Amino acid sequence: MEDRSLNSHDAPSRRGRASLEWGATGLTVVLSVAAAATQQAILTAIAPLPLSLAVGLNLVSRKKRDDQFQALVQQQEAKIAELVASQGQQQSEVGNLTLALSQVRDRLEDVQKQVMQLNQGTRDLHDYTRILGTEQKQIEEVLACLREIEKNTQVIQVDPSYAKAYYNRGLTHQRLGDAEAAILDYSEAIRINENYAKAYHNRGVARSTLGDRKGAVEDLRTAAKLFFEQGDISSYQRARDLAKRIHEVGSIEQDNKEVPLEILFS
Repeated sequence: MEDRSLNSHDAPSRRGRASLEWGATGLTVVLSVAAAATQQAILTAIAPLPLSLAVGLNLVSRKKRDDQFQALVQQQEAKIAELVASQGQQQSEVGNLTLALSQVRDRLEDVQKQVMQLNQGTRDLHDYTRILGTEQKQIEEVLACLREIEKNTQVIQVDPSYAKAYYNRGLTHQRLGDAEAAILDYSEAIRINENYAKAYHNRGVARSTLGDRKGAVEDLRTAAKLFFEQGDISSYQRARDLAKRIHEVGSIEQDNKEVPLEILFS
């Protein structure tokens, strides 16, 4: 009775344990299946992870390269813009230099023209100075002749019979181109001294300049005769040749525009 009683009491316990065991077994199975599913899901999730990571890294690297490329492009564009601006500035400077060079060239041409004008002015000044010097010399010669005339006039006033004073004054008149006054003084010297060969000679030259061909030839031939008699052969030849020349040509003026002073006897 007691065994049955114990068995009757143990039966529910066994059934409970059996249920627990089945439950535990079922749980184990469920957990195993869940674990397997979870592991498969994890494996499924993990399996493609390296490719995604590579793609992500590639995208990140490409973006970085794109950013670097864009930065490089921007740098190059900035440099190009700077070069363009610099070229424009250089072109502007070249234009300014060209304009300045053109202005300098124009200024140089003006300076050259001024230099040419200055040189011409200098030449004109030299010519004027030379002419002025010549005129000054002529004025001095005229003044000297006038003083000589005045001196001989004073001598004549003191001694009217001094033939040489008349001759010297006549020679000075002749040098000044006053042939008529010279002839008067030479004639007075000849009146005082009829053998005054130089007076005959110079009066013949003066008469030739006035166109008195016959009187000139007569005076020169007389002068040649007197020079010969006095033994002055060179003066004789000179007077003879001049007489022949006037006789053939007509007058000294027809052969020469001016009377050469070297043919006169001082």
